[in-house]
Amino acid sequence: MGAPADMAALTGALLARGDAYLALPAYGADGAQGTRAALARLLLASARLKLVFAALPFTPPAFLDLLAGEERPAILQRIVRNPATSGATLLRLARRMEGGAMRAAIAAHANTPDVVLAGLAADADAAVRAALLRNPATPALALHALLDGATEVERAGVARHPQADGELLRALLGGGAVVRAEVVAHPHCPLTRVADACVDADAAIRRRAAGNPALPPSLRQALLRDADPAVRAEALRLHAERQGVSLADDGDVRVRRAQARHAALPEDLAETLSRDADVWVRIWLARNPSLPTSLVLSLCQDAQPGVRHAAGRNPGCPPDVLARLAGDADPWVRAAVACRPDLPAEALRQLEAEEATAGAVDVASAVARNPMAREEALHRLAVHSEADVRRAVALNPQAPAAALRLLLDDPYPLNRAFAVRHPNLPLTDAWGRADDDAPQVRFAVGKRAVSHAAATIGAARRPLETFQQP
Repeated sequence: MGAPADMAALTGALLARGDAYLALPAYGADGAQGTRAALARLLLASARLKLVFAALPFTPPAFLDLLAGEERPAILQRIVRNPATSGATLLRLARRMEGGAMRAAIAAHANTPDVVLAGLAADADAAVRAALLRNPATPALALHALLDGATEVERAGVARHPQADGELLRALLGGGAVVRAEVVAHPHCPLTRVADACVDADAAIRRRAAGNPALPPSLRQALLRDADPAVRAEALRLHAERQGVSLADDGDVRVRRAQARHAALPEDLAETLSRDADVWVRIWLARNPSLPTSLVLSLCQDAQPGVRHAAGRNPGCPPDVLARLAGDADPWVRAAVACRPDLPAEALRQLEAEEATAGAVDVASAVARNPMAREEALHRLAVHSEADVRRAVALNPQAPAAALRLLLDDPYPLNRAFAVRHPNLPLTDAWGRADDDAPQVRFAVGKRAVSHAAATIGAARRPLETFQQP
């Protein structure tokens, strides 16, 4: 029997089956409000289910909010660590926090409201304070509060925090070398202080200033002439996509690796780097999307397979060269081009025939992900001996329904779950796995059915909303 088409029929079918994993995605779904109490009874049927669902990152936030009413510390600890838990639920839990572990978990959560984070800044527990410093959402107000009585390690954490403001950073500049290094690397650091750091006697300070993402071109150009090669390399590393710098030959391999990635790389320097003795210089150069076609062609003939692989991934690699790399003796090089949609059809057909070749698993996986692969090839790859190859078929956005149906009986639950989720698999086929042995597959079936029913509700509403517009 096919999946119920509307939410009322679907929730009725889910409740009749009595499978908590299958029904979990329906809790809180649009159109399922009338069955929320019945779904709750099913989902809360056992202590073990509560523990499992409290930790699952795919658990609906509405159900996590329901679970937050439980008294068991083990359940609450899982909820506050669950990335899907909403800010409203975390606020509820923060009012009944018990124990440093619970407070630290709330302090570390990305969805915790600012008011809670600011309140936790007064906590004396070092683990809570450390969690606040790790949380990129911690507001500047909380960071100001943390500074009072902070250890040197905590002061360094404040200095590197993305929400640190100029006032905080100025206050931290009088600290030790480690703290100062973090301050001058921060994009909110006052520019005059960054300029001072660029001529600091300590090379470590200059190096951190060179990595400041807000570094002006004039200061960056000056640091490219620094006596310390690590400073020169850092001045290029975070600014590889920017123009406005002059690059020249450099004797240090760290600098040459950074140069090889730079968008403003002059052609004569690129030519020199293409013959560099360091293989990673040539690999980074081969990946550079701004590289002239002539040098991409040259690197496609490099003696090192890693360089040829990188050149085959370069978006500027011409189709005829891609076809040549498809016949490379090294399978890792062939795999680099096997997933490219712009690979000429004849070369792709050649690689499609490799799935039975020893040592060609990487090639088969890449072909299986290629949206231009033929249906008959994907059918063969869907029953490949390697699970990773079969999974690649399930991840192919153009995988046909016939190939996906083959994956519904795959021995690996993850592959079955990916197949069930694929939009090209008819919902009727996905619903056929509602009795799967693996809970993750049944959950995927429920998610697919609920998403379909919710989309049907949305489609029915849109014409009415259009009609009601003034």
